[in-house]
Amino acid sequence: MWDKIEHEGFEIWVLPVLAYGPPAPGTLYHFIGYVCRHGANAHIAGQSKRFQEFAETFHSEDEARDAGYRAGRHVLATFVGNG
Repeated sequence: MWDKIEHEGFEIWVLPVLAYGPPAPGTLYHFIGYVCRHGANAHIAGQSKRFQEFAETFHSEDEARDAGYRAGRHVLATFVGNG
């Protein structure tokens, strides 16, 4: 499921995704995510910035989610200048 945190007036949304196959013991994860202002429509061009990680893998959904939040903060710092 999508989860979000708030960071300096923005929302960071992250979804851990399976790296391969169905869930099983030892399954690895990637993540996808986006950042947007509160109340923005993320499906309208220009209202969100998307990001993902498909090269590195994580050992749990929680690890992938935490890495996604770090990536979202980096996106804000780099592209929006709020970091």
